[in-house]
Amino acid sequence: MKLEELLKGVIRQENEAYNLYKLGEAFATYERPELVEVFRILAEEELRHRKTFEGLLKEKSLEGTRVIDYLEALSLEPMLEDERPEPSSLEELVEDAIIREKHAYEFYLKLSEILGGSLAQIMRMMAGEELKHAYRMRLVYEGL
Repeated sequence: MKLEELLKGVIRQENEAYNLYKLGEAFATYERPELVEVFRILAEEELRHRKTFEGLLKEKSLEGTRVIDYLEALSLEPMLEDERPEPSSLEELVEDAIIREKHAYEFYLKLSEILGGSLAQIMRMMAGEELKHAYRMRLVYEGL
């Protein structure tokens, strides 16, 4: 796997997470209006993650870093291979989100261990956000 393919895969997954939360916002509008804001905030954070990786791709920020040595191992991560059908209910959506967030957390944590300096800090921050997303979705799930 090439670095560009890896980054495009991450961008695709972040975009899918964004779309998932926008769908959650729509489901919540009709089923659980008190959850609309939760899904809106999560969608915005996933959009920011996508834009971060688009910037890394455009600026070629990861070229020449240690991540190049780990591309094959990273390509096996569940996050990049996660192809799920569109959920048909709010409960399915939340279950899907919990799984996706766990995969993203593990992926970003692994990247933070490979990278150094400010890039490692960015990945740790994003891993932390993904973990918070999973926790929020777990709370939502328990309330359904």
